[in-house]
Amino acid sequence: MTHRGGNPHRGLGWGPFLLGFVPGLLQWQLGQKPRAVLAFASCTVVFFVGWVLVRERLFYWALLTPDAAGSGLLRTLAGCGLPITLPELLNLPANALGALLCWDGSPTGERLWRLPRDLEHLGGFLTGASGMLAAFWSAAAHWQLRRRRDGGADLPPPVADPALCAGLSWLVPGLGHARAGQRDKGVLLGVAVAAVFALGLLFSHGHAVDRATYSVWWIAQNLFGGGSLFAALVTGPMRMVGEPPDLQLGVVLCTVAGLMNLVVMVDAYTVAERSVFPLRPQEAVA
Repeated sequence: MTHRGGNPHRGLGWGPFLLGFVPGLLQWQLGQKPRAVLAFASCTVVFFVGWVLVRERLFYWALLTPDAAGSGLLRTLAGCGLPITLPELLNLPANALGALLCWDGSPTGERLWRLPRDLEHLGGFLTGASGMLAAFWSAAAHWQLRRRRDGGADLPPPVADPALCAGLSWLVPGLGHARAGQRDKGVLLGVAVAAVFALGLLFSHGHAVDRATYSVWWIAQNLFGGGSLFAALVTGPMRMVGEPPDLQLGVVLCTVAGLMNLVVMVDAYTVAERSVFPLRPQEAVA
């Protein structure tokens, strides 16, 4: 409990969570108008740089494609600009606008969804990165809201910004821990995530991370941003001559590496967070 009588480990509720789907809206609520504009602009620009390369392919990568049998509701949502595409959905305004600009529910449009594009690996990474960037902007605003609620100006500054630590860990596993002062831990975690991801690429001959082929698996693989960027630039565009015998093992390993890095990101955020809101002794034991 803080000196104000609140519990700093209690969440902020549904309101801030839902507002976080619009980049910059929480910063605007905090009175940080320049940061709000920067958050919205950065997420939008990153999305549309990728969208120019992929356009209708966003529908093909959706968790539930609008052309599935009995998907009248899905087609309606897609027509309204709401394809269920992760992580782009976290950047809701840009994702909706991009869908509206390229929606075509006709048979010709559905064929375009399946048509491979030049540089689609890079484009898919960028549209996905816009969703991750929106999540980190939201996390930064949540941190400011918690500070304001549970202590305000009386609280000491954290050793590092928690959201920044999480974002750095997305790009380079362990870098967020190093930023928060735990370099040895960061090195160990980073090596572990990178090693599992590299093994996945090795077993699959570089074909494990391919959004067009393994779109659902890619969602988890993309949680290791640096690895998925490497795949988008280097291994993804490689032509598969014959299916490697251990391709599926490679896909699983790269997916596990992404899920491992999700834990790393959360832990990096928590390390920085607890420099301001440490656990009580009984909570640390539990």
